[in-house]
Amino acid sequence: MHAKRILWLAALLVATSTRAQTIPPSASTSPGAPTPDTAVNLQTVTVHGEQPGPALWEVRRGDHVMWIIGTMSPLPKNAEWQWTQLEKALGRSQELLEAPSARLKMPTSLFSRLALLPSAKLNPGGGTLERLLTPDMYARWRVLRKQYMQDDDALEYMRPIIVAERLYQDALTASALTDQTDLEGMIEKLAHKHGTRVIGVRYELVVTHAKPATTADQDQKQGIACLDETMQTVERDLPALTQRANAWATGDMKTLQSLVQQTHYDPCVVAAINGDFEHQLNVPDLPKRIEDAWMDAMDHALVRNRSTVAILTMEQLMAPDGYIAKLKSRGFIIRPPAGVTQ
Repeated sequence: MHAKRILWLAALLVATSTRAQTIPPSASTSPGAPTPDTAVNLQTVTVHGEQPGPALWEVRRGDHVMWIIGTMSPLPKNAEWQWTQLEKALGRSQELLEAPSARLKMPTSLFSRLALLPSAKLNPGGGTLERLLTPDMYARWRVLRKQYMQDDDALEYMRPIIVAERLYQDALTASALTDQTDLEGMIEKLAHKHGTRVIGVRYELVVTHAKPATTADQDQKQGIACLDETMQTVERDLPALTQRANAWATGDMKTLQSLVQQTHYDPCVVAAINGDFEHQLNVPDLPKRIEDAWMDAMDHALVRNRSTVAILTMEQLMAPDGYIAKLKSRGFIIRPPAGVTQ
């Protein structure tokens, strides 16, 4: 999930998102595998079965190379991917750089005070969604509740931010999509299989104090706005989400670039959590700090290794001001996958 940025206090790891050639661009050797020309037509029906998966970016400095694979969420729920290009790259590489993240260190007393997700699922004072939402918004909610959530009356008493998350997940399920695919874990397992060292890329942040958390009233207003945004996504954007997922799974990089640059899907539940977290810890530039840590790790990896593999999100790779654009401005030689324009 510009990439989903989920901030974990528990494990003290913060995953961020802002979201090749030498290896032949052939995505699959199996008969009948989808090609970019056919994949572009898969707009509303989610693909399933074995798929080629995305191609890799090639970043060079001298005779040292880094291969970068881009992750995506959500993805088709019932699809598996061939990792032909990635396995070739891992087989000839010395290290895999994990997706960039942050490690937070703080006193135990501060850790126990900070709460990213309020524990209460129900509205204070027995409040209902009918009382909290405007009539128009509530009418839209009733339609979506019946369509995706089996018309569950218990939802009426839940906080809007909880309802938004449930609606988003149920709509993905109905579209045969999921945001639970652990791509990074899959890639790291492949690295271990090929004897490639896995290197963490983490910005270390020492936290000694924090601002007060938002009030309950602010939380509710934020939750209502998030529910409204989620309903809009479900009402109008599920076909585009499906097309993006299909394009990633089938290796249709041209379509994927167009969709990633036109639209940005970052579930507002994540944004709501992160916004409050960054407010409390007073680190509004945390994504930039994490990006700088990745750039530094990349520089050192290209010195140490003749060949390295790295994980970023598709948004980080394809955004006009993303990681690849910044590497190009620094003089690196960039060879994107077939179909991707620079």
